[in-house]
Amino acid sequence: MKPIKHLVIAFAVVAGMTTTASAQTVSDKKPTEFHCTGSNLLPQMKKEAPVIAANLAKEAAAMPYGKGLTWKIEKDGIEPSYLFGTMHLSDPRMLTLKPGSQTAFDNASTVALEITEILDPIIMAQKAISLLQYTLYTDGQTLDTRLKKEDAALVKTKVAQKLGLPWNVASRMRPWALMGSLALPACELARKNAQKPFLDMKLGRDAKAAGKTLVGLETLESQMKAMASLPEGFAVQGLVQSVRLGNRMDDLFETMIQLYQKEDVATIWSMMKRIGTTGFVKAQENANYAAFQRIIVDARNVSMVDAAEGLLNKGGAFIAVGALHLPGESGIANILAKKGYRVTRVQP
Repeated sequence: MKPIKHLVIAFAVVAGMTTTASAQTVSDKKPTEFHCTGSNLLPQMKKEAPVIAANLAKEAAAMPYGKGLTWKIEKDGIEPSYLFGTMHLSDPRMLTLKPGSQTAFDNASTVALEITEILDPIIMAQKAISLLQYTLYTDGQTLDTRLKKEDAALVKTKVAQKLGLPWNVASRMRPWALMGSLALPACELARKNAQKPFLDMKLGRDAKAAGKTLVGLETLESQMKAMASLPEGFAVQGLVQSVRLGNRMDDLFETMIQLYQKEDVATIWSMMKRIGTTGFVKAQENANYAAFQRIIVDARNVSMVDAAEGLLNKGGAFIAVGALHLPGESGIANILAKKGYRVTRVQP
């Protein structure tokens, strides 16, 4: 099994807000069924592939800042701030903060999100339309010349079933944008198309209602530009694999949601390397994975820290970014620790 498979899930989660913008811009299908059908894959992994499961647990346990969603950020003489990991999903289980996180949010005078455009879906969609060069081929090219014949047939069928888009429209989309929509479980896509709030959106709206200062660490354009800069070969492979994963995608997202509820972000990262279309695989890395890590995660971690430092040095900030940006040697929590901040987990 090629290691590209697990990148589909990583991409869909890390880029969740950006892919939502492109999905709402191009999809005319408005499903009303929000029922999710996924199951947690970890018990199955432990039973069917105990060695892989053990290696996963070992890797996750060694990941810096891998356990926890809310981190207290301190420097002497400055009011503490907090770093919080979100999941860009609208599942109702994600929308209520645990007491420790809620207290940190309530006490903050400033709330920072990855992007603030998410607060108004109409404005976000309008901006996405103005940035079509990142999501569509604007020079007459299409996906037809990039997909093998058998893969094209699978993708066309899935696009019609899941998005309700004619192929002459969908084929003009860049593969990363189409992959982002197809990778989402049907229940999540239905909620987002119905403009149900996801966690980041709710935090922003709550901040505005409470009179807090609201800022963005990035812009919709900077996020789209990053996604569009991924190697196209990777994006094409990911598009095909998002289709081949089929209903297994629902299981992957359900597993992530349950791990998120346990604040076990490291296991989410480690799990994504070990899921194949039908079974479990040894963790692998290749040039595609390295490019994804460098462009979509590591580089953005650095830029978001740069954007957040002014807020941290002022104090009283609640900084909410995708949870997968927090852990690891190149994660935001470790970057801040290396800069001299004290980073302490806030218990749920």
